[in-house]
Amino acid sequence: MALMFFSKARRALLASDAAEARAGRRNMAIAFAAVMVYNCVGVLDIVSTIAAIELGVAEEANPLMRAIMDHYGVAWIAAKLFLQIVISGMVLWFPHRLILIIFTIAVWTNGFIVFNNFRIALGL
Repeated sequence: MALMFFSKARRALLASDAAEARAGRRNMAIAFAAVMVYNCVGVLDIVSTIAAIELGVAEEANPLMRAIMDHYGVAWIAAKLFLQIVISGMVLWFPHRLILIIFTIAVWTNGFIVFNNFRIALGL
């Protein structure tokens, strides 16, 4: 959707840059590994969030996600998984080094959040 705001020449350049980034074997290997870890961390995030909330030792800190959980019940899981698929596709479509660095930092940060969720749920 954001692409509709770019000129035709800019969209062509972006597609060309993405194709060039995908041509690099190292970029694609890193992208696939990062996406696999990201999706594992995402599933663990769901599990740890459910565990902490069900045990009554925590509540969802993100106000937007909390509202979705309150209004749509377990549908938030499908929404979160769908968003993960979209983000994974974006990273695999454009595995530029800068994007991979930012994405990897975000995955590690989310991993620490998941670790903390489990720590809270287990009372450690």
